[in-house]
Amino acid sequence: MNGFLSVALLIVMSAALFMLPLIPAMAELNRKSDAQPLSVIQQHAGEIRHFADRFRLYIKELEPLLLQAVNTGTTLSGTLPDKTEYLVLGSGKEALRLPLRQSDETCPVLLATGIDLSLPPDTAFSKDVYVAGRFRGGTKNRYRAILGEKEVDLGAESHVMRWVHAVGNFSAGPACQLHGRVSSDTGIQLSGGDSTFQRLNAPQIQFGNPPMSSDFADTAEPSDSWATPPRLLHDGNFEIPDGQTFRGNLVARGVLRIGRHARILGDVKGDRGVVVDEGAILRGSLISSNTMRIGANCDIHGPVIAEKVLILERGTRCGSAEKPTTVSAPWIQVEEGVVVFGTLWAREHGAVVAKV
Repeated sequence: MNGFLSVALLIVMSAALFMLPLIPAMAELNRKSDAQPLSVIQQHAGEIRHFADRFRLYIKELEPLLLQAVNTGTTLSGTLPDKTEYLVLGSGKEALRLPLRQSDETCPVLLATGIDLSLPPDTAFSKDVYVAGRFRGGTKNRYRAILGEKEVDLGAESHVMRWVHAVGNFSAGPACQLHGRVSSDTGIQLSGGDSTFQRLNAPQIQFGNPPMSSDFADTAEPSDSWATPPRLLHDGNFEIPDGQTFRGNLVARGVLRIGRHARILGDVKGDRGVVVDEGAILRGSLISSNTMRIGANCDIHGPVIAEKVLILERGTRCGSAEKPTTVSAPWIQVEEGVVVFGTLWAREHGAVVAKV
């Protein structure tokens, strides 16, 4: 074999080795046998009520027992197919005689009731709780998860490890620790400071006792006045003076400062931080690649996203009843008097502090 053939054979073999890994992709490109959308595992989906929906299906076989217990006023017990023990209460007074483990005051069974339920204080519930009526928990209780078909009210210093969903209003006293997801089809109210949270979702989320939604006045200009706002990219810090109106979409490479009672008709972002002074109104989204502080009595209509720390001061409103929004940051500090319509998501830690 001469040198020319040897070189040609080497090139052919190298090309074949290079093309070999591409054969499955080329075959799929021609056949398109795997063109369907990927299925999503729902437990990892963004629907905050996913766990509540799954729990309803899980206890569906207890429905006849719930009805029987309510009609007879008796307590029924048994074991679900996965070996989980349950207790179906037919009378609210039965909650005072739960099978507590004396050593650590823990209720080791799944609780379900078709009536209103009030639980004693200083008790840990290691299994989920289902209440078809109104739910009221004692102080310093510890829960795994709660599903309430009406109102859910947690006593002060309560802990929830996984999730809570209330069809009616959800409320929690001071110093509650709410891990995981808390959702309501009606509204959420966290009273007092020193509470912590992670992910909250409801038509209206209140901290402390702020004005109800009807008391907020939408003083921003009509949307048709900024339907096609200009765009501005600014290197360095940027400040919108007190009382000024800014029309347009803005990205500041430095720190963005919005003055007192300023009005922003557009979307704004600060790469190195955002400071919003008291009484400002923003019609669009507010984004920071760093920290963000929103002063008192501000009105933010669009999404609020910070990549580090977000501070919301008293009297501020995010979103509206007609247009709910999303407020998200790894660390969030909320003062009493804040209202959020939609979702408030502290990806690492959220805290409620008493207003100064």
